[in-house]
Amino acid sequence: MKFIACLAGGSILAAAVFSAVSILAGLEAGKEIWFGMLAPTLASIVSRVAIERQKKLNPQKMLKHIIQSFVVKSIFFGVYIVVLVKTNQVRPGLFIGCFAFFYLALHITEAIKLRTTQGSLATDDVGRQ
Repeated sequence: MKFIACLAGGSILAAAVFSAVSILAGLEAGKEIWFGMLAPTLASIVSRVAIERQKKLNPQKMLKHIIQSFVVKSIFFGVYIVVLVKTNQVRPGLFIGCFAFFYLALHITEAIKLRTTQGSLATDDVGRQ
């Protein structure tokens, strides 16, 4: 849960700072920043909760679960981006830039955490033998 709070808190803090900077720079890109942050952050949180649950229930199927999760997130992101851009809710260039930043930052963070999770699973397996 601590990791999830850090994901959410870091994303919100970054979006707030970026929004303030965009106002100072005269871009007024707050809406694009917050919408760009929202989907990747929510997807990362849901994914992490599901991974933790899978780790407790059946760690052997974790890779399959991670792959399925990635496919679902990709579809969700595609629909999210198309809906926001097609309905003119955001300026596409700024939104895609913000979305890409948060997507990459959160996925790198998740990958690092996943590596430690897999390491602990391997250690648990060695300890059982």
